[in-house]
Amino acid sequence: MANLKRSAKLGNEWTGNDLAAYHITVVAKTKQQFFHMPYLPSHTHPSLVNFMNATQQDNMADDELKKLLHFLNIALQPEPGGSEAAVINLVAKLMEKLGYNNHCRIIFIHHPFSLGICRISLSTHIDICVINDRHEPLMLVLNKKSVTMKDPEPEVIAGAIAAYAAIANNQLRDRQSIPPLPAITIPAITMIGTCPIFYKIPVTAELCDAVRSGRYPAIKTRVPRYIPVFSGPQTVAMRSPQNRVEILACLQAFKQFLRN
Repeated sequence: MANLKRSAKLGNEWTGNDLAAYHITVVAKTKQQFFHMPYLPSHTHPSLVNFMNATQQDNMADDELKKLLHFLNIALQPEPGGSEAAVINLVAKLMEKLGYNNHCRIIFIHHPFSLGICRISLSTHIDICVINDRHEPLMLVLNKKSVTMKDPEPEVIAGAIAAYAAIANNQLRDRQSIPPLPAITIPAITMIGTCPIFYKIPVTAELCDAVRSGRYPAIKTRVPRYIPVFSGPQTVAMRSPQNRVEILACLQAFKQFLRN
């Protein structure tokens, strides 16, 4: 793997070959292994409780529920473009209701990052990013684009490396006499249609420097991943109210991995 070609490319162009070239592997975990919980939490927000059970948009008294179902109905359509935007908006709305944003965090849509690869500064874009009041990225969400049909997993890992570089900036920290950050774990989600896949991406200074200089890092990076198990196709997972219960429980549990 050390002999694999490493070249400067946009983060959104990364593939599985780039992960191998930088000694990165993804490791599947069970629900309990990933979340460290015997049981996932339930929800009390009225719109979310109704969202888990609703089957149609009409005749709903709750305006917030109507909006969620409107986004969901568009997201479940087969047409590319509009459905992808609906997925992004739907996930952002669900995250808001689950408290991913608070007095010191906001949910930012279409966030650009600079990523140094092979001594060239390039860019990567993330569909949804949770950032704190210091403008540091805390969590990433990337939606699979149906036009390209590319696997979003390598892209979101490239985004996590760029996020680490934005947070750590150890040279600036050294000049300001702030302790360096040798490693950060970036929680991330990829969306395959309306099915979320969860990651905890550990990024070290060594990995970031290896990507920046285009070399093979000595230490392997292992990225834990959890894929929820649903009935029916992944792309329309939220069509089933039962699946919505599981998705919202996973999203609620995933919030524990956010840094302050």
